[in-house]
Amino acid sequence: MNKIKCLIAACFLQFVFASDITGIYEVESNNEISYVEIFQKNGKFYAVGFANKSGKDSGKDIKNPNPSLRDRNIGGSVFLWNLQKADDGKYVDGRIYSFDNGATYYINARQEGELLKLKASKDKKGVIGKNLVWRKLNEKEIEPYNTYRYDTNKLELPK
Repeated sequence: MNKIKCLIAACFLQFVFASDITGIYEVESNNEISYVEIFQKNGKFYAVGFANKSGKDSGKDIKNPNPSLRDRNIGGSVFLWNLQKADDGKYVDGRIYSFDNGATYYINARQEGELLKLKASKDKKGVIGKNLVWRKLNEKEIEPYNTYRYDTNKLELPK
Protein backbone atom coordinates (compact mmCIF):
# COMPACT_ATOMS: atom_id res chain seq x y z
CA MET A 1 0.00 0.00 0.00
CA ASN A 2 2.86 2.41 0.80
CA LYS A 3 4.34 1.82 -2.67
CA ILE A 4 1.05 2.85 -4.27
CA LYS A 5 0.89 6.02 -2.15
CA CYS A 6 4.47 6.89 -3.10
CA LEU A 7 3.72 6.31 -6.78
CA ILE A 8 0.61 8.51 -6.62
CA ALA A 9 2.56 11.23 -4.79
CA ALA A 10 5.39 11.08 -7.34
CA CYS A 11 2.94 11.38 -10.26
CA PHE A 12 1.18 14.29 -8.56
CA LEU A 13 4.46 16.13 -7.90
CA GLN A 14 5.61 15.56 -11.48
CA PHE A 15 2.35 17.09 -12.71
CA VAL A 16 2.46 20.04 -10.29
CA PHE A 17 6.11 20.86 -10.97
CA ALA A 18 6.13 19.93 -14.66
CA SER A 19 8.39 22.25 -16.55
CA ASP A 20 7.51 24.03 -19.72
CA ILE A 21 9.80 25.04 -22.54
CA THR A 22 10.79 28.43 -21.13
CA GLY A 23 14.53 28.82 -20.74
CA ILE A 24 17.80 29.29 -22.61
CA TYR A 25 18.68 27.00 -25.51
CA GLU A 26 21.76 26.29 -27.56
CA VAL A 27 20.90 26.31 -31.26
CA GLU A 28 23.15 25.23 -34.11
CA SER A 29 22.56 26.77 -37.52
CA ASN A 30 24.93 27.16 -40.46
CA ASN A 31 27.78 25.63 -38.40
CA GLU A 32 27.43 28.32 -35.76
CA ILE A 33 26.13 28.05 -32.22
CA SER A 34 23.69 30.67 -30.98
CA TYR A 35 21.74 31.14 -27.77
CA VAL A 36 18.04 31.86 -27.69
CA GLU A 37 15.59 32.44 -24.89
CA ILE A 38 12.08 31.02 -24.96
CA PHE A 39 9.69 33.03 -22.83
CA GLN A 40 5.96 33.00 -22.18
CA LYS A 41 3.59 35.90 -22.56
CA ASN A 42 -0.22 35.86 -22.57
CA GLY A 43 -0.26 32.04 -22.53
CA LYS A 44 1.91 31.72 -25.65
CA PHE A 45 5.61 31.06 -26.15
CA TYR A 46 8.11 33.23 -28.00
CA ALA A 47 11.84 33.05 -28.76
CA VAL A 48 14.52 35.70 -29.12
CA GLY A 49 18.18 35.28 -30.01
CA PHE A 50 20.67 37.11 -27.82
CA ALA A 51 24.22 35.77 -28.26
CA ASN A 52 26.55 33.67 -30.39
CA LYS A 53 29.22 31.36 -29.01
CA SER A 54 31.77 33.05 -31.27
CA GLY A 55 30.92 36.44 -29.76
CA LYS A 56 30.39 38.03 -33.16
CA ASP A 57 27.39 40.20 -33.99
CA SER A 58 24.48 38.47 -35.73
CA GLY A 59 24.10 41.28 -38.24
CA LYS A 60 21.01 42.80 -39.79
CA ASP A 61 17.81 41.21 -41.12
CA ILE A 62 18.81 41.95 -44.74
CA LYS A 63 16.63 39.23 -46.31
CA ASN A 64 13.40 40.46 -44.74
CA PRO A 65 10.67 40.84 -47.39
CA ASN A 66 9.65 44.09 -45.67
CA PRO A 67 12.24 46.72 -46.72
CA SER A 68 11.60 48.78 -43.58
CA LEU A 69 12.80 45.86 -41.41
CA ARG A 70 16.03 45.07 -43.28
CA ASP A 71 18.05 47.37 -41.04
CA ARG A 72 16.91 45.82 -37.74
CA ASN A 73 19.33 43.76 -35.69
CA ILE A 74 18.85 40.00 -35.72
CA GLY A 75 19.87 39.79 -32.06
CA GLY A 76 16.93 40.98 -30.00
CA SER A 77 14.32 40.28 -32.68
CA VAL A 78 11.59 37.85 -31.68
CA PHE A 79 11.66 35.15 -34.37
CA LEU A 80 9.32 32.50 -32.91
CA TRP A 81 5.83 33.43 -31.74
CA ASN A 82 2.37 32.19 -30.76
CA LEU A 83 3.50 28.66 -29.88
CA GLN A 84 0.86 27.12 -27.60
CA LYS A 85 1.09 24.22 -25.19
CA ALA A 86 -1.15 21.35 -26.26
CA ASP A 87 -0.52 18.36 -24.00
CA ASP A 88 2.11 15.89 -22.93
CA GLY A 89 5.11 18.07 -23.81
CA LYS A 90 3.72 19.11 -27.20
CA TYR A 91 3.48 22.68 -28.47
CA VAL A 92 1.53 23.67 -31.57
CA ASP A 93 0.32 26.44 -33.89
CA GLY A 94 3.39 28.66 -33.69
CA ARG A 95 5.22 30.59 -36.37
CA ILE A 96 8.96 30.93 -36.92
CA TYR A 97 10.83 33.43 -39.07
CA SER A 98 14.07 32.49 -40.81
CA PHE A 99 16.68 35.23 -40.98
CA ASP A 100 18.52 33.07 -43.56
CA ASN A 101 15.88 33.48 -46.26
CA GLY A 102 13.27 35.94 -44.94
CA ALA A 103 10.51 33.30 -44.93
CA THR A 104 7.99 32.52 -42.19
CA TYR A 105 7.01 28.93 -41.37
CA TYR A 106 4.56 27.06 -39.18
CA ILE A 107 6.22 25.50 -36.14
CA ASN A 108 5.32 22.71 -33.73
CA ALA A 109 7.55 21.40 -30.96
CA ARG A 110 7.94 18.51 -28.58
CA GLN A 111 9.91 18.60 -25.35
CA GLU A 112 12.01 15.52 -24.59
CA GLY A 113 14.06 16.12 -21.47
CA GLU A 114 16.66 18.79 -22.22
CA LEU A 115 15.92 18.64 -25.96
CA LEU A 116 13.29 20.65 -27.76
CA LYS A 117 12.48 19.04 -31.09
CA LEU A 118 10.90 21.46 -33.53
CA LYS A 119 9.32 20.95 -36.93
CA ALA A 120 9.20 23.98 -39.22
CA SER A 121 7.04 23.66 -42.31
CA LYS A 122 5.31 25.63 -45.02
CA ASP A 123 2.10 23.69 -44.44
CA LYS A 124 0.18 23.94 -41.16
CA LYS A 125 0.04 20.15 -40.67
CA GLY A 126 3.83 19.88 -40.82
CA VAL A 127 3.91 17.24 -43.54
CA ILE A 128 6.95 18.65 -45.32
CA GLY A 129 9.52 20.66 -43.46
CA LYS A 130 12.73 20.84 -41.54
CA ASN A 131 13.47 19.28 -38.16
CA LEU A 132 15.43 21.29 -35.62
CA VAL A 133 16.81 20.26 -32.24
CA TRP A 134 17.56 22.82 -29.54
CA ARG A 135 19.29 21.88 -26.28
CA LYS A 136 18.14 23.52 -23.05
CA LEU A 137 21.02 24.81 -20.96
CA ASN A 138 21.43 24.48 -17.22
CA GLU A 139 22.15 27.44 -14.92
CA LYS A 140 25.93 26.93 -15.01
CA GLU A 141 25.98 26.87 -18.82
CA ILE A 142 23.82 30.02 -19.02
CA GLU A 143 25.92 32.07 -16.61
CA PRO A 144 28.50 33.44 -19.12
CA TYR A 145 25.71 34.75 -21.38
CA ASN A 146 23.34 36.32 -18.84
CA THR A 147 24.62 39.84 -19.48
CA TYR A 148 23.61 39.56 -23.16
CA ARG A 149 19.99 38.65 -22.48
CA TYR A 150 17.14 41.02 -23.31
CA ASP A 151 14.34 42.11 -21.03
CA THR A 152 11.57 40.02 -22.58
CA ASN A 153 8.92 42.38 -21.18
CA LYS A 154 10.23 45.14 -23.45
CA LEU A 155 10.52 43.16 -26.70
CA GLU A 156 8.24 43.91 -29.65
CA LEU A 157 6.20 40.79 -30.46
CA PRO A 158 5.27 39.83 -34.03
CA LYS A 159 1.58 39.82 -34.91
